[in-house]
Amino acid sequence: MIRQLATLAACAALLTGAGTSQATMLGFGQLGGSNSTVPKNYGSNATADASGLVVTNDATPNIVVAWDVNGQENNGNPDSNGWDIHTSNFFASIEGATVGGGAWDNEGDIPRIGQLDFGLHTIGFAADPGVRLVLNSFDFGHTAETAGTTEWDLSLTDSGANVVWSQSVTFVDGSVSNIAPNFTGLPGEDYTLTFQRTSETYGSNGRHALDNLSFNQVPEPTACVLVGLIGLAHATGVRRSGLA
Repeated sequence: MIRQLATLAACAALLTGAGTSQATMLGFGQLGGSNSTVPKNYGSNATADASGLVVTNDATPNIVVAWDVNGQENNGNPDSNGWDIHTSNFFASIEGATVGGGAWDNEGDIPRIGQLDFGLHTIGFAADPGVRLVLNSFDFGHTAETAGTTEWDLSLTDSGANVVWSQSVTFVDGSVSNIAPNFTGLPGEDYTLTFQRTSETYGSNGRHALDNLSFNQVPEPTACVLVGLIGLAHATGVRRSGLA
């Protein structure tokens, strides 16, 4: 019933034209001290502003997020998570690329970002049936703490390992990129966002970060109709029972 109500609310936003601004944005504030591990389910089923995130409209109650879904690639443990919350002025350029404002993003005016400890990291997005993931954008950058050049391949794959979006990024001495996939998935499909380092001129583990990850959910019109019909049937049944 809770999921049904969430989908119905999302349908209302879609039908009134507000669905395009329905979003969750993750900023890594208020999640713990520097070098704390990013919670494995950070950002999942977001319905209201909370530690490390801000939402608009009905947010993303039907999207589950999983950090490092293939953690075994880093240290042999599929339940591991190599994403860290990090606080350092060396990451100020990444924090400032998109100014979210508020403690959820920039806690105490100190940069708080999602740090990549390895050369391979992932974020999984699982959508409920009848709901599409929309991956909007995120900031991805290299700290100027250490001079050097790195290259990364970014990709989004579906549950069948098909690449549906990809982009290559080169960082030189502390540069930052705003990555905007603007990708809308299929109803009920799961996707994995992968960060794969392909080259480096020095040992760059811990020198890259993610911030301001923004994603939406969009209900299918057919799902809206079904939820509406269920609600109508329920309401009709209540009235006929003499309770309303």
